Amino acid sequence: MELARELHDAAAHHITGIVLQAQAARIVARKHPERLDQAMADIESVGIEALTAMRRVIGLLRDDDGGGDPAPVPGQLTDLVERFAARGHAVRLRLTDGPPDPSWPPEVTATVCRVVQEALTNITRHAANASEVTVSLAHDRRTITVEVTDDAPPGSPRFAHAGGYGLVGMRERVEALGGTLTAGPGHQAGWSVRATLPAPRNSGGLGHTVVGGAGGEHAGADRR
Repeated sequence: MELARELHDAAAHHITGIVLQAQAARIVARKHPERLDQAMADIESVGIEALTAMRRVIGLLRDDDGGGDPAPVPGQLTDLVERFAARGHAVRLRLTDGPPDPSWPPEVTATVCRVVQEALTNITRHAANASEVTVSLAHDRRTITVEVTDDAPPGSPRFAHAGGYGLVGMRERVEALGGTLTAGPGHQAGWSVRATLPAPRNSGGLGHTVVGGAGGEHAGADRR
């Protein structure tokens, strides 16, 4: 069902764009035939994006990380981090206000997890020299904020060469829920991807922290 929703969202978004641009092209052909070539090029571009998006979703079926039932909603984030750590990366999970709320709508939890997944995937591809990665989640009655940072040296290429949705897809998904997404160099080194979403009305901060991490930290659970 998760893959079905992903594929539906990708197909609906891009195919709707193709239909709208095709309708516009018919108008252009009648009134400004000299602009028809550009209109057709735009349709072609959107079609290529649609194919890329659907290949990405279908590619999840070939994930060689293992099968089995998906983790429960609150455990999805931990599962993502643990799989990333299993590849040999030092990664820290900070759950300032506790794990994702089980009452969040599926699209909210899926978006939080997708942002983390995309960010971790791009670190694997383009910042393998990072010595530490931090995944942070904070939430209260108004906002949900998830951030993924690494300490890779400056100059590592990022989302420009990533496959699938990449940064554009993450931003579209976050903005569709009324949120914002930023990505860019960190304050001192590395890269930061930060998404902020409005909290569902029935959600509230849990008001506690989870298991303390290494070195006496109590902001969240460390996964190394």
